[in-house]
Amino acid sequence: MSEALITAALTAAAAFAAAGLASWLALRGVRHQTKTQRELAAADRVDRREIEARAVRREAYTQFIAAAIRCAGLIREAKDAHIDDAEYRERHSAVQRALSDLILAQAIVSVEGPEEVSAAAVHARRSLDRELEAMHAHRSGSGSAQSVVDAGHARLQAVGFMSNAARRALNGETEPPVAAPCVAH
Repeated sequence: MSEALITAALTAAAAFAAAGLASWLALRGVRHQTKTQRELAAADRVDRREIEARAVRREAYTQFIAAAIRCAGLIREAKDAHIDDAEYRERHSAVQRALSDLILAQAIVSVEGPEEVSAAAVHARRSLDRELEAMHAHRSGSGSAQSVVDAGHARLQAVGFMSNAARRALNGETEPPVAAPCVAH
C-alpha cells in the first residue's frame, strides 16, 4: 500500500472517529439539556400547584372569617333589648341561618386544612353557637347578662385565633399540602 493511501485511510478514520465523538458528545448534551428542562418543568408545575392551593386556602379562610363576622353582627343585632318578641324571633332565625352558612364554610376549611386551621374554625363556630345560646338564655330569663358578655369575649378570641391560624398557614408556618410528584421520565 502506498504511503498516500495509508495517510488517507488514517485521516478518514480519524475524521470518522472525531465525527462519532462529536455526535456522541452532542447527543449527551441534548439528553442532559432535556433532563434539565423536564426537571425545571416539573418544579414549575409543583410551584404552580402550591400557589393554586394557597389561593384556594386563602379563599376558604376568608369566606369562613367573613361568615363568622356576619354571624357575630347578627347576634349583636338580636341582643338589642328594645325589640319585641316577634322581632327577636326573626333576628334569632337570621342568626341560625347564618350559623348554617358558617357550617358550610367550616366544612370547606376542614377540607383545605391544615389541622390547626380546621380546629380553629370548629372552635370559632362553636363559640358563636355558645354566644347565641347565652343570648337566648338571657332573653328568656334563664341566663345572666354576664354569660352573654363572657360568650362574646370568647367568640372574639376564637375568631381572632382562627385568623391567626389562617395567617400562619398561608405564610407557610404550618405543614404545607403534599404536592403529588409530576416528574416525567
